[in-house]
Amino acid sequence: GKRLIRALDDHDGAACPPAVLAAEAEVPLADARPELRHLFDLGIISSEGTADPDAPVFLPREMGLMIERVEAEQSAIVQWDAPLAELMAAVPYPELEEAAIAWGARVIPAMHARGELVGLVQAQLSHPDRVSRMIATLSPPARNIWARLGTAGGSLALDELLSPADVPLQARRRILRELASPLLLWHGYDEKGTRLAAVPAEILNPPPVEVEPPPDLILLETADVVEPEWLFPYAAGWDVLTILREVQLSGPRWRVLAEADPALVRRLSRRLWWADRETRDVPTGYLSFVVRVAALAGILRDDDGRAVPGEAAADWREHGFAAAGKRLVAAWAGVEEWIEGRERVDATLYGASWPLFRQQLIDALGDLDEDQWYDQGRFIERLLKARPDLLRQATVVSVGSAPRRARIDTPEQVQDRREQILSLLTGTTLETACVWLGLIERSATLHGRRAVLRVTPFGRWVAGRRVEPGLPSLGQAAIAVGGGFQVLLYRPTPRRVWSLSAIAELQSLDRISTWALTAEAFTRALAGGLSLSQVTTYLERQSGVALPQNVAYTLAEWDRGYRRVWLRRAVLLVPEEGEESEPIVAALKDAGLEPELLSDGRIALVFDEPDAGERLYGAATRALRERGFAPLADPHSPAPRRRR
Repeated sequence: GKRLIRALDDHDGAACPPAVLAAEAEVPLADARPELRHLFDLGIISSEGTADPDAPVFLPREMGLMIERVEAEQSAIVQWDAPLAELMAAVPYPELEEAAIAWGARVIPAMHARGELVGLVQAQLSHPDRVSRMIATLSPPARNIWARLGTAGGSLALDELLSPADVPLQARRRILRELASPLLLWHGYDEKGTRLAAVPAEILNPPPVEVEPPPDLILLETADVVEPEWLFPYAAGWDVLTILREVQLSGPRWRVLAEADPALVRRLSRRLWWADRETRDVPTGYLSFVVRVAALAGILRDDDGRAVPGEAAADWREHGFAAAGKRLVAAWAGVEEWIEGRERVDATLYGASWPLFRQQLIDALGDLDEDQWYDQGRFIERLLKARPDLLRQATVVSVGSAPRRARIDTPEQVQDRREQILSLLTGTTLETACVWLGLIERSATLHGRRAVLRVTPFGRWVAGRRVEPGLPSLGQAAIAVGGGFQVLLYRPTPRRVWSLSAIAELQSLDRISTWALTAEAFTRALAGGLSLSQVTTYLERQSGVALPQNVAYTLAEWDRGYRRVWLRRAVLLVPEEGEESEPIVAALKDAGLEPELLSDGRIALVFDEPDAGERLYGAATRALRERGFAPLADPHSPAPRRRR
């Protein structure tokens, strides 16, 4: 069979009659025909006509390439004790992709640089614990083969390892593929041309890896750092409450809110903690970010194109600011997109596990000391060195306007480029989400303007390094109401901020935020269903004292000036002229309904739910018809009849 295949390979894919092929291979034609049929059945050769035994046969191009590769491997004796990097250099690109996938990497075909794939796979093969975990996931026959190779010193003849007489061909291929896909098992030939199954020495007995220790953090004195402007520790949570109130009052379109329409930003900026105190500018991407996080947490949602409060909004407001902020962090940390940086950096990554990246970043921040400033650049450098698997599976397609292309780079070049990109991505995440959500504070050195950061008590609590932080207890009560209609908020909680935003206008945001009781805000509260007694009771209970007399009097005046009109839904029944209303009322009551007799003789069946009208109408119709009345639906209602 081998001589026939070699003879057919010399024809470079051209068809050749069996008689000519047998002569070239020096094989009798009677022996060549059944052997060619066997090769055809195995799929090694093809025929121009399967019915005719003398039909020309040819070697498919794929088989020809495979034979060339086998011949090249037979002529090049592999030294299995060579460095793994040298052996990896000869692995074809598709097999590197397959190996990376086998090790769990998210590979986009033809998108990775070769050096990147080599680095991914070699990093796994160089760690004995990772190899052991991979072996443990294989089938028992594959684990047995691995153990026999280890006992034999790393290589055995393939037929000795898996005898064709004992192991069926399909089972043999499956076992070999299990080990070969992650490049645990390699194959080659010895000087005699015997096919070998082998494990490179560096995989079987890896040399000790000298791990370069991560660089030390650079600590800075507080006196050398520009003191950042004070912000409420849970500013993002407070801002979400502000956005939620705006959504409840005005019901903006979801797209306008999610994409931070400039007009909406201008309307909200005076009430947002993260807006600049002088220019009222909001950080790029901030509003879109907090809206997206609030939606992920169930606090906001898109209802047919309109922004409305989410199902979790009411429950979220009942928690303290720390717990509420932690829920926002959890929503952000779990999203599979880089939402914090998409408006800052034009980067496209495939296969990135952002939840894992954020969790590792939060853990690293939790290891820092509170009240200590650190150089941000060194922190990022240390993070990338200490956690080399950070975003390892991600494929960087483009950063800015420069698209990445698959290139033949050395692993060192790939690693340097990845570290630069990861530094950019990590720095952007720190200065956006980590700052906005209150995990860290950022500033700069007085000299050199180097970026610095320090972890907040909230950040360490989220990382599980300390107990839940509290807010300072200011004032003798939660709020104070002054005679000038000002309300001072000493002890903010989500519930208090939410309640005050319903009955007063925000004046200023500070350590003690100021609100004002105005006619417009009070009228808005009344329109929302609150009453004068509810407003005054709340203010007095939170302040611990009675309202100033002038404030109480003015609120009462505003209440009297509010012209209320109550609307109710009802099914109206109009008896025929001369018909008494009482029997109809009795019939409806007998049917379990609750009629209300009006002064003009008409009868009302009142309901509150918008969808209940049709059901109530039908029930009244059936009840009257069953009791001898003739219910009619007259579109032209008769004039009301005053009862005599």
